[in-house]
Amino acid sequence: MTKVGFLSDIHANRAALDAVLATLDAQGCDLLICLGDIVGYGPSPAECVQTLRQRDIPCVLGNHDQYVTVLLNPRMEKLREDVRVSIEWTQAQLAMDDLKWLSQRPMRIDAEDFSVVHGAFGPKPWIYCASDRSLAHNFAYQDVALGFCGHSHIPLVARQHPETPSPLVDTLQTATLPEAPKTIVNVGSVGQPRDRDSRACCLTYEVESRAMQVFRVTYDLADTQARIRAAGLPGSFAERLPLGR
Repeated sequence: MTKVGFLSDIHANRAALDAVLATLDAQGCDLLICLGDIVGYGPSPAECVQTLRQRDIPCVLGNHDQYVTVLLNPRMEKLREDVRVSIEWTQAQLAMDDLKWLSQRPMRIDAEDFSVVHGAFGPKPWIYCASDRSLAHNFAYQDVALGFCGHSHIPLVARQHPETPSPLVDTLQTATLPEAPKTIVNVGSVGQPRDRDSRACCLTYEVESRAMQVFRVTYDLADTQARIRAAGLPGSFAERLPLGR
């Protein structure tokens, strides 16, 4: 039985990453895959990048990963001030070799039974697959039956159904994944959940049985908050963590 562990949106939260990796390791996964946004917001970008590199965990490119590897980007002007502060601070924390490694992450990883992106399939990779409209847009471009994503920080499962115009959306939970023409699974966030649950989120998937198991993992949240404040990053990044938003 092939078991894959999925983690996403670490956002430089080393304590959460360590807790999730320990959980997935205990599950005996054959493969771990990161769905992007290793950096941004959090206080430990170098440590998180180095952990994934040392363990040779495949990763797709997230939007925050892209932001920190592009010094002059017109999109930067449209970002919130606190996000720009985080990006500039993160750039200064990463060695050039780590920045180069981040910049070389693929937009998509294709396996035999599924494909992985950070945000969505198609020409708008950074849309949030969290509404009927955005999910329908995704399914219009999703060219595989099963996809996994992150980006919105909200764990869910959405299925395209031939008899209904709108996607069928459920919360992500431990279950056998139903068959559907197209399905996308949002695996939630390790370092900054936004579903009102402050615990780190990750997922295992058994390819042959289509069995999913969702894990919500506690970690030293206060330590991450202290490190955010000590780094001089915006206080809101620390304040939102215990609220899960």
